[in-house]
Amino acid sequence: MKSYELEEELRLNGLSVFTPKDVARLTLKPINYIYLLLHKSKRFIRIENGLYCLKGTDPLAVASSIATPSYISLISAFSYYKLIDQVPRVIKVVTSKRHKQLELMSTRIEFKSVKKSMLYSYRREHGIAIAEIEKAVVDSLYLLEDTQYLNEVISNAVSSNSFDTSKLLDYAKRTGKSTVYKRAKSLVKI
Repeated sequence: MKSYELEEELRLNGLSVFTPKDVARLTLKPINYIYLLLHKSKRFIRIENGLYCLKGTDPLAVASSIATPSYISLISAFSYYKLIDQVPRVIKVVTSKRHKQLELMSTRIEFKSVKKSMLYSYRREHGIAIAEIEKAVVDSLYLLEDTQYLNEVISNAVSSNSFDTSKLLDYAKRTGKSTVYKRAKSLVKI
C-alpha cells in the first residue's frame, strides 16, 4: 500500500486524527507495516506516541482529539466564534486528564484540567469539539484564564443574538463555586 492510497482511505473514512491501530483495522495490514508507513511518509504528522494526523488537518480538530474527553474553550473558543479580534497563538483545551503542553504545526496546545463534572455543553462542529459560548465564559471564570476578554465576548455575543444569559447563570451555578456564579452575574449585570 502506498502512502497516498492510505491518505485517501483515511479521508474517505473521516479519520483525520488516528492511531496506527485504527489504520491496521481499516486496511487489514500488520501493525509493524503501518508504523513504518506512517514514519516514512510526509503525508502524516506524528502528534505524540501512537497518535497521528493527516497533513493539513485543522489544528483545532487535532487539539480536541488528543485527550478524551476534551473540547476547545477559553480564548480559542472566543476566537473561533469571532467574538474577539485577537488571533491566539495557542489552542486551549479543557479536559479531565492531565496532559503536557504540545507544539504542533507551529501552534502551542495547552491542556487545562478540570473535574469530570465540568465537561458538558460542548458540541462537535466540522470535526472540532468546541464549548458553547456560555460554557467558554464559565470555563474562563472557573479557571481564571482569559478573563480580560469577557466583557468584549459577552457584548459581541449579545449583539449578534448568540448568547443566553440564563444558560450562562445555570452553567455558573453548576460549577459549585459561588464566586464563579457571582462573577457571571456581575458580567451580565443582574
